[in-house]
Amino acid sequence: MTPHNKLRMTHRPFKIGIVAGERSGDALGAGLLRALYARAPDAQCSGLGGEAMLQENFHSIADMQRLSVMGILEPLKRLPDLFALRRALREHFIAQGVDIVVTIDSPDFNLGLARQLKARGIRCCHYVCPSVWAWRQGRVRKIAASIDHVLCLLPFEEKFLRQHGIAASFVGHPLADKLCPAPAQQASGGLSEQDGAFPTLCIMPGSRDSEVSALLEPFLQAALRCVATLPELHILIPAATPAIASRIQRELSRADYAVLLGKCELRESFLSGESQAAMREATVVLLASGTATLEAALMGLPMVVAYRMSALGFALASRLVKVEHVALPNLLLGERAVPELVQNEATPARLSEEVLGLLQDPAARQAIQRRFAKLGAELAKDADSRAAEQVLALASDG
Repeated sequence: MTPHNKLRMTHRPFKIGIVAGERSGDALGAGLLRALYARAPDAQCSGLGGEAMLQENFHSIADMQRLSVMGILEPLKRLPDLFALRRALREHFIAQGVDIVVTIDSPDFNLGLARQLKARGIRCCHYVCPSVWAWRQGRVRKIAASIDHVLCLLPFEEKFLRQHGIAASFVGHPLADKLCPAPAQQASGGLSEQDGAFPTLCIMPGSRDSEVSALLEPFLQAALRCVATLPELHILIPAATPAIASRIQRELSRADYAVLLGKCELRESFLSGESQAAMREATVVLLASGTATLEAALMGLPMVVAYRMSALGFALASRLVKVEHVALPNLLLGERAVPELVQNEATPARLSEEVLGLLQDPAARQAIQRRFAKLGAELAKDADSRAAEQVLALASDG
């Protein structure tokens, strides 16, 4: 029996608030809920969450999609509704008398909410460290003023926050707990014997409209170049949403891509894990910078990473970003383990050159896999359990 359960046997159940605003946060929240209920079965958890959290006996007071806004202009247009949602959550947590509130990612919304709750004497724990180590480091002060403890997914984040006087714990990364290279890929560097005759390129231009707008065309143009060199190449494109699937289908119907007919498979990957299943079939993955690059690395998949945004946005980001790499695997390894092409470098010619370099070089793929092998060991720490233990400890202390 854990100390938390001993403490609560003669007291009321834990009341835990949780706020998740995007699909990735919903998945983290669901894992956290399972681990919380395993340790405190009578806990009462409520706040804001999506389908995954609702399946874990969670009460959401609103539709999570209200918080799922992106970019610069969309949040500005939605400010009245976002303020109303923040107010509703604040009043709900106060009325419930929660022991602690766990805010998951979405820092622009959640840190403001946490600051209001902290002013009311409610302890706040933030799950997923904002990327203050990469850009907008001034946000460290806002974290310190709003959050009692940060649960970090990456090992260097805990040290960074502690250096700024913020209590933090590295709990590991949930992706590392569930992903590992397929045995055939471990043995052959990304190609099984069957795949050797028919190599597969998995194309993932992103899950957001802005990413797809920037990368879909150069990715498909790169695929044309690759097929011209390797006619046996199979192209697999997992689509994250119905809207993205329709957009890709429209693009592929253009005469420019007629040569890809019969070689290209568009696969709907709307459910959790489906895009990962598609990635496992790949010899090489061509993808947008983001969490998917870590997924690919943890599965031992060689990849080429691209990042493009508007010229103005890139000019601003170039002044603010403080890191050497944009690809998360490169950042974690501290080296350029996989090619990353940013902005004007992300051309069809350069993308295809890097992709073909990996497709045609098994030794290069195996070298990348060896670098990736240590990432899993560093990140797989049973994150759900460690996060739940820390949340319950904080709730008990309160």
